This record gives sequence, structure tokens and C-alpha cells, in this order.
Amino acid sequence: MSTLANRYKIIKNLGAGGFSQVYLAKDLQRDDHRRCVIKKLQPKSDDPFTVRTSRRLFKTEVNVLQKLGNHDRIPQLFLSFEEDRQFYLVEQYITGQSLSRELNWWHWTEAKTVAFLQDILETLAFVHRKQVIHRDIKPENLIRRDHDQRIVLIDFGSVKKRQQSEHTAIVGTKGYMPLEQLLGKPRLNSDVYAVGMIALRGLTGINPAKTAFPTDPDTGELLWQHKTDVSPELAQVLNTMVRQDHRHRYPSAQEALKAVSQLGEIPAPSRRRLLQAAGLSVMGLLGTGMAYPAFSQELPNRKPPSSFPGHSPVADKSPTPEQEVSVEKSPNSEGKGTTSKERKEPSPASPALAAAPQRLDKQELLRRYGSYNECRKVAKANGIKFSTTPTWDKLVYAFSYSEALQQMSQVYLKTYPNPALAGISLELPLQS
Repeated sequence: MSTLANRYKIIKNLGAGGFSQVYLAKDLQRDDHRRCVIKKLQPKSDDPFTVRTSRRLFKTEVNVLQKLGNHDRIPQLFLSFEEDRQFYLVEQYITGQSLSRELNWWHWTEAKTVAFLQDILETLAFVHRKQVIHRDIKPENLIRRDHDQRIVLIDFGSVKKRQQSEHTAIVGTKGYMPLEQLLGKPRLNSDVYAVGMIALRGLTGINPAKTAFPTDPDTGELLWQHKTDVSPELAQVLNTMVRQDHRHRYPSAQEALKAVSQLGEIPAPSRRRLLQAAGLSVMGLLGTGMAYPAFSQELPNRKPPSSFPGHSPVADKSPTPEQEVSVEKSPNSEGKGTTSKERKEPSPASPALAAAPQRLDKQELLRRYGSYNECRKVAKANGIKFSTTPTWDKLVYAFSYSEALQQMSQVYLKTYPNPALAGISLELPLQS
């Protein structure tokens, strides 16, 4: 199956969905040979019920994509056709990375979580206004687009038109489906629940598809706030999104978006100043020996500067921005004479750089991860490696810089919202 409909040349297999096989292809009938996604109806089972269900869902996806029309953050439907008694649809190809890969690398800050909610809920509110339920919102179905970092909602293969009091096939992903969806009665706010669960995963690092959140024994509601630190206002919004009883959730994405928008945001001039500060911080890091090597995988096991909180003072010959710089200078600009030392005061650290490392110490890492061995596992999972067994001080040092870079990467690594996707790891060669 190298070419379909004498037009689409298959480039590679992108994987399989619930009822379809997905391919990357290029359109040979266009001058630019535009890339596209081709979905082939391919049920996992050949029993009559599965075949009927898959055909119905496939046709529904085509109809819904046609109904949704052109939306900037929903893949455009180009064509649907039948060939050799097989059904295909052709969609726009989105260049980017799935949110699942990003979530495997970073814990989100509150600001990043709010930005995510605003982004995806805008798109979902459009879908809900069309009375369409997506039913399978999960990190794998959200693509962070390369050129502008916006979230694109993909895979409408499980969509359902909203109808009252109708049981339907149970479609979705464990951990992101609320109770009513598991019972075959999805609602618009079933999607809201899924978005809330993704936000909780970003904040806590808990993947609900693998590990269930603990629940309150009296109310049955999810317990998650002990795993992160967010404002009471955001916590209230998230708790409302993931209520176990759908009647207590926001009715649709429109109401959830309104609540998120009321959380407030940084005014545009202040936001620009923060981005400038972050940019200066990155340049400061580059100037002091921290780099973004494309293929380096080792974080040298060096002694951290004594200025970091949680560290005992350590004598270190490595020059740092905090150390005084000595220069030789003559007593006057014209005369000759003995030289004397002039002390140059260090430039104050920019807020974006100074704030991030100071939040961590040994006690904080123990609170988050429970033990030294768990910290090592998390560091390894985040791509942080040491040449020898690290001490607590070195673990704190590595986690501190990792979190500082997380905050600043959005400005200077726009092409790669997740540095790991570019093969980037931390290297701290504190030159002696």
C-alpha cells in the first residue's frame, strides 16, 4: 500500500487508534506535495458488533469534522474515500509533539497550567457549541504545534453528537474518563473532566492512566493538592472540573473557560518585562558555564556553589556571578605607579533566575519524592545523569537548575517546548 487513490504516497506508519490505522503521507497531486494524515478503518476485531461500531464511529468522525469546518486548532478534513472496499479519510498533518512527551519531562507551574487550560478550553468550547462530545481527550490527542506552541486537538474518532438519555458504546481512555462516561452516558462536561485530569497530571506528575489519585473517604473527590502548590483560586477551578458527580461540574467547556479567564492574568507590559528578565537569566547561565549541548547526556558531578540554599559552605575555585572579580588598575589613568586591587560588585541576579533555585532544599525533595532513591529515579527519568553517586547537595543543585531552565525554556527554546525532544540535557561545567 505505497500509494492510495493514485494520489497519496505513504511515508510511514504513525500507529494505530481504537478502530483505525494511521499513516503519514504526501499529496502527489499538489505542487508542494503537502503532507497529510491518512486514517484507514481497521477494527481490532472482526466480530460483527466491533465492525459495526467502528464503521459508525468512522463515518461520525467524517461528519463531525465536516460540521466543525475550519478551525485553527482542529485538523482540517481534506477528503474521505473508499478503495478496494476499505474506508479512508485524509486530514491535515500537524507538525509538533504530543503533550504526553512534554508531561513526561516537566512538572507544570501554575502559570503554565492556566495557559494550557485557556488554550485547550477555547478549542473545546467551539466543539461544545456544535453540540459535539470528543470523548477521548488525553495528552496523546493534544499536539503542541511547533510554529506557535498552541495546543491542537486531534483524533475525533470517538466523537459523539450530544443526545439526551441515550446509552452508547463505552469509548475513551482509563484515567481520563469520568463515571458517567464509563456507564455509557457521556456528557459535554465529561470532556471538561478529562481536561482537568490532564492539568492535575501536569501539576503533580501523577499519570492517572497508570496511577489512580487518592480519594476523600467521605466525599469521594480526588485528593491532589498535597502533591503541588497552587493558589486557592486555581485549586477551586480544577476541583470543579474533576467533580465525580457531573451535576457539580461546569456544564461545558464554555463555563470552564469563563472560570479560568476570571483567575486573572499578567498585564501585557509586565509579561514582556518578565520575558526580558527570563532572557537575561538565560544569557547569564550561558555566560557562567551552563550550556544546552545538543547531544551531551552527562551532568558533571561537581561541587555546587555555596550560595545555593540548603548547601553548606564549600570552598570552590570556580568563578560564579556571585563572586567578586579582581582587576589590576593603576592609581591614575596617565601616571605610572604601583597597582592596586579594585573590587567589582556583582550584578544583581535577575528575578527569574534567582527565584527558581531558592525554592528547593533537601527537605523539599523529601516532601515531594519520599526518599533519596526516589529522587535518584526522578532525576534519571528527567534525563539528569551524574558521573558518580550524587550527594544530597548535588541532587538539590541539579533539580534547582532543572526547574530554573523549565521556567525560561518557553522564551529561548520555542522551537522545542520540551528540551528533551531536541536531545538537550543539562551540562554544568563549572570551570576551575
